[in-house]
Amino acid sequence: MRQFFADTFALIVFSTVAGITVEFFIVGLTPSQVFQARLAAIPVIVVTARPYGIYRDWLFALFDAPTGNRAKKTAVDISAFVTFQVPIYCAILALAGATIMQIVTAVGSAIIVLTASGRPYGLFLEWSRKLFGVYKNA
Repeated sequence: MRQFFADTFALIVFSTVAGITVEFFIVGLTPSQVFQARLAAIPVIVVTARPYGIYRDWLFALFDAPTGNRAKKTAVDISAFVTFQVPIYCAILALAGATIMQIVTAVGSAIIVLTASGRPYGLFLEWSRKLFGVYKNA
């Protein structure tokens, strides 16, 4: 259960900070819109945070990343973040009524953001797991 809370805490905090930054400063949403978007994201995060943690741990084990150098850990973190989050994002956009072209455009931008934030999130996840006493050497 602590693993669930560690992974969920990490994703809520990280995605809230990243989301506010992107939605307010880059996209130009109003503070009210940012608040609504962040609030709407919480249920998705609660459902996906632990499965993502399990998926990331599996990829780290598969590629023997815990014993690898910084570049290997970075590559696995980025790969995990992109390959896990993009399908979820596509589904959310489709359920919201986005067209295929809108989804392709949004996902293209999302891949850039996910690539840039993959390793920082991985490091934050490791810190959160240490905080909750469930750290796995990744």
